[in-house]
Amino acid sequence: MEQLEEVIKMLDSMADAGVSRIKIETSNTLEEGEEKKAYHHGRCDVGSPFATGKLFDLEEE
Repeated sequence: MEQLEEVIKMLDSMADAGVSRIKIETSNTLEEGEEKKAYHHGRCDVGSPFATGKLFDLEEE
């Protein structure tokens, strides 16, 4: 029950800070209590080639 309360607290604080979209994923690679945030930049997907600037079809000059 304590973990659920921590998640609710985290969501409440993000909503209070004005975060309008929240996606939560669990991870076995992060330490307990550690968090990682990713930001969405418009209509592209977070981590996509467009968002990271690593376009696979970009011709080098």
